[in-house]
Amino acid sequence: EIGARRLFRRRGLKQGGVEEVVTACVEMARLRIGALIVIERSMRLGDMIKREGVRMDAQLSSRLLMNIFYPKAPLHDGAVVISRGRIMAAACILPLAVAKGQNFGTRHRAALGITQESDAVVVVVSEERGEISVAMKGELARALDAARLRQVLNEIL
Repeated sequence: EIGARRLFRRRGLKQGGVEEVVTACVEMARLRIGALIVIERSMRLGDMIKREGVRMDAQLSSRLLMNIFYPKAPLHDGAVVISRGRIMAAACILPLAVAKGQNFGTRHRAALGITQESDAVVVVVSEERGEISVAMKGELARALDAARLRQVLNEIL
């Protein structure tokens, strides 16, 4: 019986949630709006949310994500944390990775930093390049289009 059932449930996204993230990221990349979206998995990120950021506990939607990251919005700086398919917090400050020999900005270094300290998956939209990347386990997959982003998130989550 041991191993027949999962002891810990993943806190990732269901299919609809993946589509909401993909839709928002593709549109933000097109408009060159930067974004940092942390998707919690089995390791809880609650301590990070308590110390930094604004608690939300809102239904995940592409429109809300785009609204949060709109450059003049009060919560646009920092990261959004998604847990159990809900937006739990916005404007979260993440630990920065030291990217030796890499030319990464703060957003990408933050994505790498949180994935070095947790099992979270992070989607980054670069406002400079209009490029979508995914960080996991301290590694970064760059220049993803909608189909590839969808595939990567579905495989991981």
